[in-house]
Amino acid sequence: YDAADGTYLSEKTAGGRVWCLDPIDGTKGFLRGKRDGGQYCVALALIEDGIPMVGVLGCPNLPASRDDKRYEWGDDETDQNNKGSRGCIFVAIKGGGCYQLDMEGRACQRVKVTPNDGSAMDIASARFCVGVEKGIADALGQANSIAEILHGPGAIDDDGDIARSCRMDSQCKYAILARGGAEIYLRLPKPGYQEWAWDHAAGSVVITEAGGEITDVDGGALDFSLGAKLSKSVRGIVGTNGGPFHSAVLDAYRQQEESR
Repeated sequence: YDAADGTYLSEKTAGGRVWCLDPIDGTKGFLRGKRDGGQYCVALALIEDGIPMVGVLGCPNLPASRDDKRYEWGDDETDQNNKGSRGCIFVAIKGGGCYQLDMEGRACQRVKVTPNDGSAMDIASARFCVGVEKGIADALGQANSIAEILHGPGAIDDDGDIARSCRMDSQCKYAILARGGAEIYLRLPKPGYQEWAWDHAAGSVVITEAGGEITDVDGGALDFSLGAKLSKSVRGIVGTNGGPFHSAVLDAYRQQEESR
């Protein structure tokens, strides 16, 4: 909503400044609940002339440490005894970097994606962070095919999931990549689905300002100047730690498309 002229995002065109808010991004994660690992966030972005300039993700259930994989709350965990260990806020400004804060807005530290020069890992070891609901995040099973191309034998576990992956609701996935907890985010919905701008605007600033990259599956930039929804031409979204990793994922997407 743009308070200056009283218009909503759905009414906006290419020009101007508008705030884009998703008050509960990851509704199913919110409803799933913290004891079952449900993740959600409050996602806020400032869009200027169709370009997200500021991105904020408030992630109440996300562990504060990148290395903490306990996405489910423990049986004895409470709001009183987990302060400092759970809940974080990510703030990014175009050209100004990406920062993680605690839920009180303190303990600020700059975060960056996993180095994409091969010094930390190669593409065959890259970790995926994908949606919980396969019917939404990977409707045709394309993510598994991409993982098989990138990782080779053993890419898929006995349960049919990508072996090196975590499943998570909401734009928290962008935050995970931004702080180096994974390297590949894929959103590959059913054909004809049109993405909502508020599902990606804030996360796009967070991941790019942490040194990563986000495009559609054809390598094109996401256009946030069209109103409430992205272009119908966006068949899926790829977020990575950038560089050769991003190129490899796009190549793998093309390969699996050609073999379908």
